[in-house]
Amino acid sequence: MAKADSPAQAQRADKWLHHVRVFKTRALASQACQKGQVELGGQPVKAARDVRPGDVLEVVRGDLRLRLRVLGLPAQRLGPPRLAEFCENLTPEEWIQRAAELRRQRELERPRTHEVVARPNKQQLRQLREWRESNAGA
Repeated sequence: MAKADSPAQAQRADKWLHHVRVFKTRALASQACQKGQVELGGQPVKAARDVRPGDVLEVVRGDLRLRLRVLGLPAQRLGPPRLAEFCENLTPEEWIQRAAELRRQRELERPRTHEVVARPNKQQLRQLREWRESNAGA
């Protein structure tokens, strides 16, 4: 085990994924590990598994699959400008394009939340009232 004053030689997988901003919270990183969405060398990684510089992780986030190389072990969560010091993105361009296509396809299939209204607005109520009145006499 490393001493407190010496730099760390390894870090928990969930902690590293959170620190390099792959996941918003450490709990989400742990859940991804439990679900088998994080792999190292083709094998699922548990949250407590140590990662070391040089390791290549594959992480599934929704439709996107990321391939990341560990370059360093940050002591705390990083700001976006410092990510390049600790993480190298090796994700193939095809994976990114495929995820973007799936996202676009899903947007076409599913209506946006602001388009789905549970109650009619004032104009729609007026139209309904007029339609009922015109059909009530028939």
